[in-house]
Amino acid sequence: MPELATEQLAPDFFDVRRQSAVSADTVRREVAEPDSPVLVDFDHTLVATNSTELFIAHCRPSLVVAVIDLLVRGRLPWGLFPGRSGYRFRDYLCVVLIVVLTPWNLLRWRRDAPALFAQHRASEISGLLTDVDRSRLTIISFGMSFVIRALLRGSEYESAALLATPLLPAPSRFAGGKTRTAVGAVGEHEVARAVFLTDSLDDADLLGASRTGLLIPRQGEPLSARERLYVPLRYTVRVKSSPWYTFDRLILVDALVVAIAVAYDLESLLHFVLIVPLLLLSVMSVYEIGYVENDMHAARSEARPVLSPLVSRFRDYPIRLGPWIWATAFAAAGLAVAVLLDELSNEELLATGVAWALLLLAVRGVFYVYNRMRTETRIFAYPVLQGLRFGGVFLVFVPSVLGVVLVLSQLTAMWATYVVYRLGGRKEALNRDLFGTVAFLIGAGLLGMTEVLHGGVLAEPPGRESATELCLVSALLWSLARLGKAPVVRRVKGALASRPGRDRTAAAVAS
Repeated sequence: MPELATEQLAPDFFDVRRQSAVSADTVRREVAEPDSPVLVDFDHTLVATNSTELFIAHCRPSLVVAVIDLLVRGRLPWGLFPGRSGYRFRDYLCVVLIVVLTPWNLLRWRRDAPALFAQHRASEISGLLTDVDRSRLTIISFGMSFVIRALLRGSEYESAALLATPLLPAPSRFAGGKTRTAVGAVGEHEVARAVFLTDSLDDADLLGASRTGLLIPRQGEPLSARERLYVPLRYTVRVKSSPWYTFDRLILVDALVVAIAVAYDLESLLHFVLIVPLLLLSVMSVYEIGYVENDMHAARSEARPVLSPLVSRFRDYPIRLGPWIWATAFAAAGLAVAVLLDELSNEELLATGVAWALLLLAVRGVFYVYNRMRTETRIFAYPVLQGLRFGGVFLVFVPSVLGVVLVLSQLTAMWATYVVYRLGGRKEALNRDLFGTVAFLIGAGLLGMTEVLHGGVLAEPPGRESATELCLVSALLWSLARLGKAPVVRRVKGALASRPGRDRTAAAVAS
């Protein structure tokens, strides 16, 4: 079986049986032969997008669809299934659940699909198929039949045969390749005489089984419904950082630091470990609007913006209303847990809710102004923005004096890292955890000295007598854990790097 590197496919068409590039005119002559059936892939071949992703992104309400998509396609280990079968069933299951839970989307899709096909129609490939009688043309896809049929309604392909996934498919539909589907529909003899066009090496089986298997350049850019469905922190995780880094900084740093700062005994610390992450997620939902705005503004106005290549894929990301809905939900959940755990009274709930809403507005307002400041002056606005993000919990719960020092030490470390970055230095060279630990020890040492010399500085009200000791011990243990993380991570990375690499060359089909 000869091998074909994926980079060899573009920009030419590729005849896999002859193992050579061919011109568009050659493809046109192949498909024009009157005795040859013509099989055509759909996604990124006949249409310059992915029909399943387009359907999911089109469905409403986007909040419900985003949750379904996140739970089905984002949280289950589909990669454990052999080959592509898990991912095919994943997409099928996601679409079916959307249809069952939001059936009105069937009507919306039937109404809007023809216009979407006209918008995403792969004109170059359609031009090659102009002289093909529709009785010889069969569209074959792992996509959903009702999705594709609606797209084709009213087009020149409406009368073409369609082999796609029905709403009630046989299990074998997900496991086999397209050859099994094609043979079952038109017969082995017809497949052996056919010309097959596809953009994907995933169709290697049918490329090999056809008389002429033609790999074509992928039509259109990749489309992911996730980039058009809002989920809290999705942009942060995909564009700004990574899932592990986001979890590490938000939960293991920000949330734990604030929980330690407001805890007054061991039981309350356990309570705040549950409450604080919900409140910080509320703030981060609104904070993320500023992330998107910052990147889009930089892409438009800066001569040489430093942006992730993924930014352009989030041009249509619905970041305006969704974050406020999620921020409200996270805040309500956090305050409800606080009431259930007796960390907040029912009488305080209304006033606290209003204060939290004002905090969210303040975060949004400060980030809006920040994004419109000159980059050199942002250095002085940055700590204000981070102070709102960190210190918002202090609107609800009283921190210990030492807890304020702990939070300030983390803010100082973040600010120092940002200043290094803005002044053109390597922010990775600054150990933020070590910087924060040193800042905390200096602040705690000054407070301790003042307490010894003058007294009363670290005094806490009745019921909170152990807050200072708890904060000191917890902060020191947490700091030791953070400082010990780096060597462990380096060892793990070194072990992974020493493993032999894998061949990334794509397999082609047998001649």
